[in-house]
Amino acid sequence: MHAEGKPGSTPGVTSRLAALSEESGAGSKFFDKVPLPEGAAAVAGSGAARQAGAAAGAEAASASAAAPSTPLSRAISVIGNGLFFGGVATASYFGYYYYRYDADELERMVEETRTKPENAFPGSGLWVPAMEWFVEQRRSVEGEMKKYADPPSEKLLPDLPPQARHVKTLVLDLDDLLVHSHWTRERGWRTFKRPGAEAFIADMAQHYELVLYTDSVFSYVDPIMDRLDPQRLIQYRLYRDSTQYVHGQHMRDLAKLNRDPRQVLYLSTRKDGARANTLQPENTLFLRPWKLESGDTTLLDMLPLLEQIVRSSIPVTDVRDVVKTYQDEPDIPAAYRERVRLAEEQRAQRTKAGRGFFGGLAK
Repeated sequence: MHAEGKPGSTPGVTSRLAALSEESGAGSKFFDKVPLPEGAAAVAGSGAARQAGAAAGAEAASASAAAPSTPLSRAISVIGNGLFFGGVATASYFGYYYYRYDADELERMVEETRTKPENAFPGSGLWVPAMEWFVEQRRSVEGEMKKYADPPSEKLLPDLPPQARHVKTLVLDLDDLLVHSHWTRERGWRTFKRPGAEAFIADMAQHYELVLYTDSVFSYVDPIMDRLDPQRLIQYRLYRDSTQYVHGQHMRDLAKLNRDPRQVLYLSTRKDGARANTLQPENTLFLRPWKLESGDTTLLDMLPLLEQIVRSSIPVTDVRDVVKTYQDEPDIPAAYRERVRLAEEQRAQRTKAGRGFFGGLAK
C-alpha cells in the first residue's frame, strides 16, 4: 500500500519515506525492551519528529527540482562536468603509465620517441613533453618517498659456510651487461641477451659465488633470468628494494652483502658520475655497455682476467688492488691482453738472456 503524496511533492519519494518510517517503527518495536543508556533518548529524538523532518526534506527537494535553470547555472554545470571527467581521464591516462612502467622505462621510451623518427606517431609532439613532465614529477615524489626507504636488512645475503670463506663473490649488473631491453612503439619492450652471456655465467659459476644486483623490480628481472639462467647458477638475485636511493639514483651498496669487501668484485657498465650505480666504485670493474652491437665479445673476453684472479699462483688477497690497476682503462679485456703479451715478451727475453749467460760459461 502506498501513501498519498502532498500537493507538489513526488509520490515515489513520499512512498519511500513511508516505507522507511515503517522500517524505523519496526526497529523501535524490536528494541523497545532494551534499556537505553542515560541520555540516549534525547539524542535519538521522537519518531514523529523524524517523520516530520523527512517529509519537510522531501518537500524541499521537490521545490528545488521544480526551480527553473538559468544559462549561468547550465554553464557552471557544463564546466563542472568537463573538469570532473577531464580530471578522471587525465588521472587514468597517467595512472596507466605509472603502474605499467617505472620511471627509467618511461624515460627511455621518451628518449627513443624523441630521437628516432621511426618511433614518432601522430601526437608525439604533445606526448613527449607531457611524459617528460610526468617523469620529472614522478621522480620528485618517489625521491621524497625513497628518502626513508632502506634495504630490508643490513645483511642482504646469508652467511657463508665456514668452509667457503675463501670463495670470492662476483656481483653482476643486469641491463646493458647481460641483456639489453629495447623499446619501439610498434613492438613495445623487447629484451635481448648479450652474446656469450650464458657461457659467461656457466664459466664464472665454477670459480665465484654469483650474485645478481639490479635496480629493476622482480617482475621485470625474474622472467628474464629464468630464461637466461634456468639452472640458477647465479645463487642470489637482489632487486630494487635492496638498493639505496641516493640523489635520485638506485645505488648498489656492496657493504650490505654480508661479505668481506676484499673478496667482492662487481661488474657493471655505468662509469660516468651521472649514471654511477654503486657506493663502492673501488670494488667495481666497468665494462662497455652493450646496445645490440653485433659481434660483441666483451663477456667472453673477460673470462681470462676473472679466472686469473681466482687461479693465480700468487693469491689475490684483495680484489680492490686489481680494480685499481684497471680503473682508467676504457677496454679492460684489451688492456688485460696487452699486459699478458708484454709479460710473455719479458719472460721470453729473460729466458733468452739466461740461456746466453749459461752458454757463455760452457765455452
